[in-house]
Amino acid sequence: MTRDTLIGTVAVWFMGWTQITATLLVVVGIASALGVIQSVHVTRQQYSELQELRAIQDNLDSEYEMLLLEQSAWADYARIDQVARDDLMMFAPTAESLIVVKR
Repeated sequence: MTRDTLIGTVAVWFMGWTQITATLLVVVGIASALGVIQSVHVTRQQYSELQELRAIQDNLDSEYEMLLLEQSAWADYARIDQVARDDLMMFAPTAESLIVVKR
């Protein structure tokens, strides 16, 4: 085998590996691009879901504040006293009707 033939054989062998390597790099690049696309898609979906959940949380917080205000209005001492006197016919006991039990 002459020197030129050996160099030609090596060159052909390297060209085969170069093509394989280039093909592999293209495949890896495409796979990487598809992975990035999938990742961006999932991230956008999750961000959209997060925004929806935050809106729901804001609505629930507002409703909770309104319920606290309503509860404080219904639990007002003046209102309870009025309901006890008017609707239930309750009254404060007189001093004579109190019985003190000692131990």
